[in-house]
Amino acid sequence: MPNGYDVARAAGVSQTTVSRVFRGDTLVAERTRDHVLEVARRLGYAPNLAARTLTTNRAYTVAVITPDVVNPLYPQEITTLHGEFSAAGYRTMLLTRGAPGADEDSAPRDLDALRGRAVDGVVFAAATVESPAVAQFLASGMPLVLLHRDTERGEVDRVLSDERAGCGLAARYAVGLGHRRIGVLTGPPDTSSGRYRREHFASALAELGCPLDPKYARWGSHAHETGFALAEELLALDPAPTAVLCGSDIVAYGVLDAARRRGLRVPADLSVIGFDDIAMSGWSMIGLTTVRQPLAEMARAAATTLLHRIEQPSAHTPRRQIFDVELIERDTSGPAPH
Repeated sequence: MPNGYDVARAAGVSQTTVSRVFRGDTLVAERTRDHVLEVARRLGYAPNLAARTLTTNRAYTVAVITPDVVNPLYPQEITTLHGEFSAAGYRTMLLTRGAPGADEDSAPRDLDALRGRAVDGVVFAAATVESPAVAQFLASGMPLVLLHRDTERGEVDRVLSDERAGCGLAARYAVGLGHRRIGVLTGPPDTSSGRYRREHFASALAELGCPLDPKYARWGSHAHETGFALAEELLALDPAPTAVLCGSDIVAYGVLDAARRRGLRVPADLSVIGFDDIAMSGWSMIGLTTVRQPLAEMARAAATTLLHRIEQPSAHTPRRQIFDVELIERDTSGPAPH
C-alpha cells in the first residue's frame, strides 16, 4: 500500500505538506491541496485515521446537525459538506432532530453524543434564535459554525444568505405582477429563518404600499404537508390570495399541491414563489419560481470555516458570512388574475 512518502514524492511536495493536506490545514494553497488529493486518489492512498488520532489527539470526525433529512435542502447541503470534509481527511457524523419541524432544543443529548464519540467540530443547521445549545457548545470548547441559522446567544461563526434582500425580491416581483392579496407562509417563529423571513416579507410589502394582511399570514414547519395544510386555510378564505410567498421551496410544493387539488390553475389563478432553489425546483414538472440561495457555496464556506476553527481555534474573530441571493423566474408565477 502507498504511504505518505509515496504521495509526497509523486506530487513533488514535502511529507509535511501531505500531512497538512490530510489534516485539513486551511493554510495550504487550494491548488496544492487539490494536486495532492488527486495524486493520492491516483495512487490509492488513504491516511491511517487511528494513527493520526493517536499522534494529533483528534478524532478527524465532524458532526452535522440538521432539523431533518426530509426537506431536500439538507441532503443537498450534507452532500457538499461531506465532500469538503472528506477531501480534508475528516469523516462526517449526521445527527437530526427527527420529524419535519421538530426544532426542539436537545442540546444536552447532542452534547453527550458528540462528547462520547469524540468529534472535532460541529456544523449546526438546527439552532433556534435563543438556542441554549449554542452557548453550551461554545462553553464546552467545541468548534462550531451555524449554517442557515442566526442566534442571539454567544459569539459564533454564522453562514447565512441575505434573507432581507431575498424577501424583498420576491415581494417586489409579486407586487410588480399586479398582486395585492398576497399570502405569506414562513417557518417556525423560534428559528431565525422563520422569524426573519416573516419580518422581511412584511416590511417589503409595507414599503411597496401593499401591507401584509394578518389573515393571509401563517407560521409552520418546513414540510410539504405544512405547506399543503396552510394553503388549504388560505385558499378557503373569501377573497383568497392570488399569490403566496413561501419561506422555503418544500412549503411551496405543498401550496402547489393544494392549489391543483382545488382545480386552481398555476399561475393563472394563483402564483407561488419559494425560497431556497433546491435542485427539484428546477425540474420541468415543478418549475418553481423561487429565491435562490447559493447552497453549495454556503456549505463549502461552513466547512472551510469549521476546519479553520479546528486547526486554529483562536485565529480569527467569529463573523457572519452573508451570501447574495437572486430571484429565479420559472413557471409558477404570472400576472394577477383580473
